[in-house]
Order: sequence, then C-alpha cells, then structure tokens
Amino acid sequence: MFIAAAVISLTGTAEAAEKQQQPPANVTLTDQQKKEIEQLEAEILKKRKDVISKYVQYGILPKERGEHIKNHLDKHFEMMKQNGFVPKHHPHPHKFEKRH
Repeated sequence: MFIAAAVISLTGTAEAAEKQQQPPANVTLTDQQKKEIEQLEAEILKKRKDVISKYVQYGILPKERGEHIKNHLDKHFEMMKQNGFVPKHHPHPHKFEKRH
C-alpha cells in the first residue's frame, strides 16, 4: 500500500516537472534583447576559442582538432544568430533526469 502511494506521488511530481520545463510557444526577443544576448554569446565564443587555443599550445589537442572545434563553435554561433538567439526545445527529459 505504501509503495503504491509513493509511486503515484512520484508520477505526479514528474508530470508537473515536465510541464514546467516546456518553454512558451513562439517566443521572440526584441532587437535590444537579441543585441544583448549576441554580445554575451560573442564573449563566450571568444573565451571558448581562447581555451581551445591554449589546449593546442600546451599539446593537449592537435592543431587540426583545435581548428575543427573552433569552426564548429563558429557554426553554432551563426546558427543561434539565425534563430534569433532563442534556444530550440529538444524534449529529452529522461536524459536530463539521468544526468542530474
């Protein structure tokens, strides 16, 4: 009896958490908000590329791999820019729950 109550309780909690994680539909940012996010993301991109350069400099990554990673980061930034800096929703709640 106790186990059944616990399972029902956990199921309700999981459903409530799943509903809270879904972003509102059709979210758009103002031009000012996009500009602010773009500036922050550009700073993050530069720092990430600096870290990759250090890994190459210290011999942790080969130069070719470092360039490949930097190119991937640039492509990701451009994709975010094209999407108006609104993250795409990828529903993978089971993966999130396993990691955290």
